Amino acid sequence: MRTRLYIATTRALTDPARFERLAQTIPPARREKLDAFRHDGARRLSLAASLLLVRALGDEGLRAAEIAVTENGKPYLPGLQDFRFSLSHSGDTALCAVSPKEIGCDIEEPRACDMKIARRFFHPAEQEWLFSHPVDEQADAFLRLWTCKESFIKAIGLGLNLPLESFAVIPGETVQLTQTADARPWQLCSFRDGDCFLALCGLEGVKDAPLVYVDFGEACA
Repeated sequence: MRTRLYIATTRALTDPARFERLAQTIPPARREKLDAFRHDGARRLSLAASLLLVRALGDEGLRAAEIAVTENGKPYLPGLQDFRFSLSHSGDTALCAVSPKEIGCDIEEPRACDMKIARRFFHPAEQEWLFSHPVDEQADAFLRLWTCKESFIKAIGLGLNLPLESFAVIPGETVQLTQTADARPWQLCSFRDGDCFLALCGLEGVKDAPLVYVDFGEACA
């Protein structure tokens, strides 16, 4: 298999009948997670991310009976050591990254950003890069940084045990990553799709990973 990204909006899942029908197709652990949400928007996002995972598995001729998590909270599929995945969502858009090796992804829709977070939690080099931008460009720069940092945290699998200020990512034509937590050759890329900021971090095929668009209304009618 190759590293790939799957992306979809939740618009088609506003139909209650389609939502319930598709909810029966995802792994039991993801259905339990879905049932824990009370807000309709959160339920649609959770289902969308799960459906993208099911689609990615299907493209490899695979099916997941269960999902487990590591002690640091990273999800994985027992028995499928050559199939790694990462899920993310923002606004009404869901994202799923799959790879034969460790992978992490993040997506953020445009929004206002609290720069106090950057000053408190970002690496000094990241703060310097961020605040070198004009004020009206800093929210976009913040989101580029945030998605890069989130994707690395997800890929490395340490969760909150890896402090945000302990490593630095500097987005550019290529993303510079400075860290000492894991010596493996991590690749990291950052880009936009429409209005959304996306980042992908992994050990293989990151920079040329295709972006697969999924329409739940058409593909799952």
